[in-house]
Amino acid sequence: MSVSPAGPDSAPLTALREDLRFHPGAPAGEGAPTWLVYDPPAHRYYEIDATGLALLKAWRAGLTPAELAARAGSDLGRAVAPAEVAAFRAFAEQNGLAAHPGGWAAQAAQLAAGRTGFASWLLHNYLFIRIPLVRPQAFLVRTLPYARRLAGGRSLGAIAAAGLLGLLLASRQWDAFTSTFLHFLSVEGLGGYLAALVVVKILHELGHAYVAVHHGCRVSTMGVAFMVLVPVLYTDTTDAWRLRDRRQRTRIDAAGILVELGVAMLATLAWSFLPEGTLRSTAFFLATAGWAMSLAVNLNPLMRFDGYYLACDALGISNLQPRAFALARWRLREWLFDLGDPCPEAWSLERRRAVLAYGFAVWLYRLVLFTGIAVMVYAMTFKLLGLLLFAVEIGWFVAAPIWREAAFWWRNRARIDPAGRLRMTAGALALLLVLLGLPVSGRVEIPAIAEPERSARLTAAAPARVEAVEVGAGAAVAAGQVLLRLASPKLEHEIAMARTKLDLIAFRRDRRTADALDRGASLVLDREFAAQRETLAGLERRREELVIRAAFDGTLAELEPDLQPGRWVGRGEELGTLASNGRRQVRGLVAEDGLRRLYAGAAGTFVPDDITAPSLPVTLASVSRAAAATVEIPYLASHLGGPVSVREEKGVGPVPVEAQYTAILEPPSDGLRLSGSPAVMRGVVIVSGTPESLAGRALRRVVAVLVRESGF
Repeated sequence: MSVSPAGPDSAPLTALREDLRFHPGAPAGEGAPTWLVYDPPAHRYYEIDATGLALLKAWRAGLTPAELAARAGSDLGRAVAPAEVAAFRAFAEQNGLAAHPGGWAAQAAQLAAGRTGFASWLLHNYLFIRIPLVRPQAFLVRTLPYARRLAGGRSLGAIAAAGLLGLLLASRQWDAFTSTFLHFLSVEGLGGYLAALVVVKILHELGHAYVAVHHGCRVSTMGVAFMVLVPVLYTDTTDAWRLRDRRQRTRIDAAGILVELGVAMLATLAWSFLPEGTLRSTAFFLATAGWAMSLAVNLNPLMRFDGYYLACDALGISNLQPRAFALARWRLREWLFDLGDPCPEAWSLERRRAVLAYGFAVWLYRLVLFTGIAVMVYAMTFKLLGLLLFAVEIGWFVAAPIWREAAFWWRNRARIDPAGRLRMTAGALALLLVLLGLPVSGRVEIPAIAEPERSARLTAAAPARVEAVEVGAGAAVAAGQVLLRLASPKLEHEIAMARTKLDLIAFRRDRRTADALDRGASLVLDREFAAQRETLAGLERRREELVIRAAFDGTLAELEPDLQPGRWVGRGEELGTLASNGRRQVRGLVAEDGLRRLYAGAAGTFVPDDITAPSLPVTLASVSRAAAATVEIPYLASHLGGPVSVREEKGVGPVPVEAQYTAILEPPSDGLRLSGSPAVMRGVVIVSGTPESLAGRALRRVVAVLVRESGF
């Protein structure tokens, strides 16, 4: 009879490492005791519960998993399941707590085989690279008494009082305070900003380090870490795991943020006394943007920064993210397939729901974050390297976890009951696919303006002085009616000189019968008279142009409010707007995403931004074949408050960030009249276009991006 070899889960145990250390840990959130396993070479702590402690106590080289379960069960007073033993054994072996079955040489060979080259390591770790710079423990111990004085009650009271005084002084010159940001636009301001940022981040990390040393912890290293090649400082406070009081851990976690708040309070007071320049701008940054950005990043519990560790200690759950992910995976599998696996955590229902919500929130946040980082690294590098890093980012952080979960489903397919939850899951998935592929509403929103069919800007033809304002804004005018009278003293002087010259030439012409000299120059005088008469007529036409008349029947829709007799205006200066009384025309900009769903004659509705104005029907007349090079409808440009995102290019104008096509929409013959409304109304046209499915729209956008980025 042959005997099959034992599987990895039934093989005898190897010995635990002799250099491991054990410490009592901080109680869990619900009061359950915990213990710590310390790995000195790796300077790493592992938190275990009562079951893990019993398994470690019963662990002996050569025992079978069944024997280990029996010994640990007798210590705990309950049966230990084989799955618990298998999971704990995998944990011990994967983290190197148990010796390798082949001895230290075999373990070293295994580590060497798994070691990758520098290029491969960099490819997988460019997102986060940590470089230790100093071992500050001795320095921190020597200077701790000074730090304690700065953190004493008197010092903190003085800092708080300085902050309140600074806020009071800043509030009394608020306009000057908010305008200080403009100094950052200079080279000196940017240098001061960077220097202040480095200093405040060093103080932030020293805050963590000093509080850790104050509570008896060792700070092994301080250094710089590169997150997507962006440098950030870090402090290794791993030794804080030994603290059994979670309030002490919370103080260490919050110390950096509190230091930045203290710096902000002092900087607010300093701003009031510093002269204009780089130092004052730097104080402004420290008082506002510096700590605000720090709070936004560091207090975010979805990232592995200070806020995450504060959340861990507040909930009493160490390694919150991995445990939340494990719980979320278990919950997802039970929802989809009802496998009947035990919950990985023995928590109350309320705690379990809170951790589940956190786990799903982190999943969603990571999907958005890593996708954004992938797009960023693609845009920051040349195209070929960008594509490679984009693929690594999406594959490693987005696709790989999904693939691992799908692989788990496939391995456990025999446990899934086809007549049970699988039928409901398959039905829900089929319904989702149908909804994604079903053409839904073809609604297309077009940012647009309703403007008069005919309008004219009233401008000064030359530098002139306002003589009279004949009509006011909103008045109805007739074609040819005088609206504004301007005058130019220089032009009047030129006209007077031209008339004098014309009179002199006319006098010489009249006396040429009696003057032989003038009679001989008769032809010359005739030419000079004609030329001077043309000059005078031209000057008089220029004077007539200074009298601004209505070019057509309409309404003076806009008029500069400070136009008063005696005011000087420059050439080309806009003085008002004349709008016709007829129908309005509607023009808008269509994004490329909605272009394919539009067709000539599509019905729509113009909805003005002004909620007091009525919505009016329109019909799509035409859409331009080529995208607009610039936004020719300034009311729609984002730099003027419009909805179309633009970027300013020198010598070109506002260029749309995304392709935009000009759309012309026709109102009904009796609609969109001017009466009682501004000359130009901004709004949005809602058009009923060709329906398109969500899947088709997404596929088209993906293909468009691939085509656009396909060239190297």
